[in-house]
Amino acid sequence: MFGSEGVLETEYGGQVLIRGKQFYRGGQTPTIYEQGAVSNIAAFHDSIQRRDYSNATVAESVRSNLVTILGRSAAYRGAVVTWEELLSGGERLLPDLTGLKD
Repeated sequence: MFGSEGVLETEYGGQVLIRGKQFYRGGQTPTIYEQGAVSNIAAFHDSIQRRDYSNATVAESVRSNLVTILGRSAAYRGAVVTWEELLSGGERLLPDLTGLKD
């Protein structure tokens, strides 16, 4: 991230630092994936399975994934795919949920 007085450099699960007028070495974030992403994915999956849409990110995340699937379908077919075609097509995509707990 670029600011008017410096640059933030960060790696997912790696080093965090700020270069600029006030240099700051923020350290490492080696467990961020397990502590954050894995538990967030599991909670998101659980919310969908229970049809609990109280998590404000569920609808946007589902829409985002559908956009990705729409793009994938169009690329594989080499043609325009409409929402109606995608949602009524009956194609079943099986995710690899290895690591998620029931």
